[in-house]
Amino acid sequence: MSKIAAKICLALVGASSMLVGQQGSLDFGRWKNFTDMKTVRGVAAVGDSLWVATAGGLFLYYSTSPAHSAKFTNSEGLSSNDLTAVTIDRAGRVWVGASDGSLNMYDPSSRQWKSIDAIKQSNRIQKGIRAFFVEGDSLLIGTDFGISVYVISRSEFGDTYANFGFPTQARINNLIVHQNRIWAATDLGVASASLGTPNLSSPTAWSKYQTSDGLPGQSVSSVAAFRDSVIVGTTNGTAVFDGNAFIADGSASGKAIVDLRVRSSDLLMLWNDAKGFTVATKSSSFGSATPIASNLEGQAVVIALEPASSTFWIGTTFNGIARLTGATWEYEVPNGPQSNLFSSIVVDENGVLWGASGISGRGHGFYRYDSGAEEGKQWKNFTLAEYPIMLTDDYYKVSLGASGSLWVSSWGRGVLEVDGDSIRRRLDQNSVPALASSVAQDSSYVVVGGVASDSKGNSWIVDRTAVNGHHLAEMGGGGAVQYRTSPSDGVFTNIVVDGNDTKWLANSEPTIKYSTGLYYFNEDTVVTGTRFTGGWGWMTTSDGLPSNTSNAILSLAVDLDGDVCVGTDIGMMIIVDPRNPKAASSRTSPIPLRGQVIQAIAVDAVNNKWVGTKEGVIVVTPDGTQLLGQYTVLSTGGRLVDDDVRSIAIDQRRGIVYIGTEKGLSSLEIAPVQTARNYSSLELGPNPYLIPTETPLTIRNLVQGSSIKILAVDGSLVVEFAAQGGGRAFWDGKDASGRLVPSGVYFVVAFADNGNQISTGKLAVVRR
Repeated sequence: MSKIAAKICLALVGASSMLVGQQGSLDFGRWKNFTDMKTVRGVAAVGDSLWVATAGGLFLYYSTSPAHSAKFTNSEGLSSNDLTAVTIDRAGRVWVGASDGSLNMYDPSSRQWKSIDAIKQSNRIQKGIRAFFVEGDSLLIGTDFGISVYVISRSEFGDTYANFGFPTQARINNLIVHQNRIWAATDLGVASASLGTPNLSSPTAWSKYQTSDGLPGQSVSSVAAFRDSVIVGTTNGTAVFDGNAFIADGSASGKAIVDLRVRSSDLLMLWNDAKGFTVATKSSSFGSATPIASNLEGQAVVIALEPASSTFWIGTTFNGIARLTGATWEYEVPNGPQSNLFSSIVVDENGVLWGASGISGRGHGFYRYDSGAEEGKQWKNFTLAEYPIMLTDDYYKVSLGASGSLWVSSWGRGVLEVDGDSIRRRLDQNSVPALASSVAQDSSYVVVGGVASDSKGNSWIVDRTAVNGHHLAEMGGGGAVQYRTSPSDGVFTNIVVDGNDTKWLANSEPTIKYSTGLYYFNEDTVVTGTRFTGGWGWMTTSDGLPSNTSNAILSLAVDLDGDVCVGTDIGMMIIVDPRNPKAASSRTSPIPLRGQVIQAIAVDAVNNKWVGTKEGVIVVTPDGTQLLGQYTVLSTGGRLVDDDVRSIAIDQRRGIVYIGTEKGLSSLEIAPVQTARNYSSLELGPNPYLIPTETPLTIRNLVQGSSIKILAVDGSLVVEFAAQGGGRAFWDGKDASGRLVPSGVYFVVAFADNGNQISTGKLAVVRR
């Protein structure tokens, strides 16, 4: 050994090892939910505040002090985000109801939520809460099955009235008490009864009114008391009760009335049509309905009045609450995502979260969340209406490419490259480089199954079912492109690249499953069995995929050791030797995940696997053998927004796990983990290393960002390369010129990314 080599080895002897801040067990940190609150279901006003129930939770808006507005989701105490009704009692407490029967009360003085689950836990099939009315100490609750009475002072339910004499069960859309009578607007007509009746549970206690009794439409949306008369709104106009029957009001004939609201001197009417919504006024019960405002942007559900003024607000289905200022509609809605759909999410190198929405006409574009931005600007939405270059809102996947680039895949209109907060370009059949159509009958229909980067700085774009067979496009940093044709139809919906630069391809989405199996591609043919297939390989159940799976691959991830995690419809498989995936010794099937539909996989900073299923999130140890934790709506007390988890991404620096569902996005704070900065002694195997062989030498116990030098005993450099995985590297026994090295003793030297901390191992090579 030369003096130089000896000094190197002496310097490496006794190199210490320490993993700083390792997460020994899961941290149950602070939950936060992000939802779309543009779809309004109900509004309650008191003073200058409006409490707005939406499909994504509740928000409070102060008309005189907008900066003090607030949002509430199930991470702040709600039992459900899918709210359907809201009211305020005489003590100022806020009551909200949800589509699943959840009832919550918020006391602004204590800032505490109370959950009341009797309706939710009832054996009713349909139990959504649709309307409230406060009568003295009682809260009348209109539901999908009738009217329930809740006694506020005793915090208990009284009677429930479900039989009004209609042929079938009636859903309560609205209700009031007027002159000691209950009036209920239902989808089958109007039901009314005196509060003094001894047994309101009997259908004989109720009078029912339908189209044969003067109603212009059977489905009744709203009821109001105006000028001492009861007026109802139906899908075909309004009607006034004359003491015996209803008389249709011709001035609103044919209008789909959705709400009525009494002001001091007039009655406001709200109706929808194909063009949008209209607000009209009338000064007497049978007076003419005079339109005073129209909106062509979308439809509406409710009118709310500011008690201290004549200002009215409209709850819309498309952009929160709206008021007319002069000739302009002004909207108020909390800053948030464009929709509650999160089919795919990633965190970029700056810690910014990006999310995509969906396919099949359900997409709402894509969005980004920057937690470091000022309040009100953290979310930005990218939609077709604002960015015509998108051509569609069906964007379903976000991916990270080479050099930190961000790509957003559409279902049918190619892929977008995003630079900062701007769309840089769209690649499709007409772009340079071009992507082929995914179907023969439409040359412009291009579906991109994702983008990933390799160690050489190339971005790999999946052109799903490309009609010309160019299923992969390898795009270099200078813009040059090389197309790769797979030996299949190219049914690929996701891509990851491992430390050997092998491209692994999934074939299914949760709503679209295929039985083609797992495909992989390495242009250098380093994977066993790919030398004579152009670098391509594939696996089905006959090659080692879990035997009970339908060969549907839903998710993929590469962990810190370079192992490939494969999510199927019945569990997860971990390929621990990606260079020889079909070898039985190369595959494990984590027992805690068996039988689960694995829709998403993410790897945290200590190599734990966070797995999204249809039954919540399951967290397992790096090797998958032990269950570390399980998060469901039930186990988190409702803080996880939904159990059907579609996507997971982790902000490793801040220690935040993001969980995407079709009901919104949840985040959980975990302990940020600082990656190990010092080496333990290197583990080399097999040692001695016999060459030539198809099995590479494995170098273990590396830190992230490692590089490897193979040195001869005289200190000369044989070859240098970057480690392929976060904790491992592989050497094929060849020097820098690609020739097999001669037999002898070699030193394997590992360097950290800062070039200072190093470790070594001694290796015997035997050339046969």
